[in-house]
Amino acid sequence: MRALAELAMRGPRQAIALATVFACIPMLFWVSAAIIALVVLRRGSSEGLKIFAWAALPGIVWAGMGQLSTIIGLTTTVALALILRQTVSWQKTLLALLPAGAIIALTLAQLAPQQIALVSELVITFVRDYLSQAGQNPDDLLATIKPLVQYGVIGVVTWFNLISCILGLVLARSWQAQLYNPGGFRDEFHRIRLPVVIASGLLAFTVLSAAFAPFLLVLVPAATLPLLVAGLSMAHALVQMRKMGNFWLTGLYILLILVTQLAYPIIVLTACLDSVFDFRTRASNRLHRG
Repeated sequence: MRALAELAMRGPRQAIALATVFACIPMLFWVSAAIIALVVLRRGSSEGLKIFAWAALPGIVWAGMGQLSTIIGLTTTVALALILRQTVSWQKTLLALLPAGAIIALTLAQLAPQQIALVSELVITFVRDYLSQAGQNPDDLLATIKPLVQYGVIGVVTWFNLISCILGLVLARSWQAQLYNPGGFRDEFHRIRLPVVIASGLLAFTVLSAAFAPFLLVLVPAATLPLLVAGLSMAHALVQMRKMGNFWLTGLYILLILVTQLAYPIIVLTACLDSVFDFRTRASNRLHRG
């Protein structure tokens, strides 16, 4: 992957060619987004936006065919890269995921209503079959939860889009560090920690928002992402401090993939606790005393 970054940074032509080619492949659009983000981070918005204009063309074509993820991923990743370059703060960049999630959710609701309705219907059918097998009458319950299911589907699809954007931005930042500042990204990533007020606010929004306004359910998955990244940052930092080896991190990601419903909330809650107790500083102090 480093060779790809080196080729992209040789000049605008190479970057445009690579970004456009990868944007033509729906499953690899995040590589295109990472290439554009790398140019933005290293050479500024002017050159980065020129490359984005070319890469966006296949994204627009895919959008015309009903596949919105490419243009959404390119646009959002570039926007996040611009914020990161301007602020040099992962905390502020991660907080931008919430308004970005709102824009993506609105875009999906307006431009992909049929796809959302199809997925929602599949979920409702699954719930209906489950309740019928349990000997319960599902009609009344389904009439109540149908809008919530639609909001939830939009929220989950938005979450997947934002995950691809975060991966693209992380890849771009790691490329930048490998080429121009070896080891810089690791140190930068290990320092990601949300302030107590922000972490508490995100947690409260995640738990309580849908109870006050059901449509806010579309933003709940997006609101957990800054906490997820902060939690993973803490895990990476502690593993490095204690020299525990990559085995533990590999296990963490395997659990996150295989047992998402358990591991994800634990990581989010741990990030909130870290905002209060600062586990990294405590571990560093213990190591220095020991």
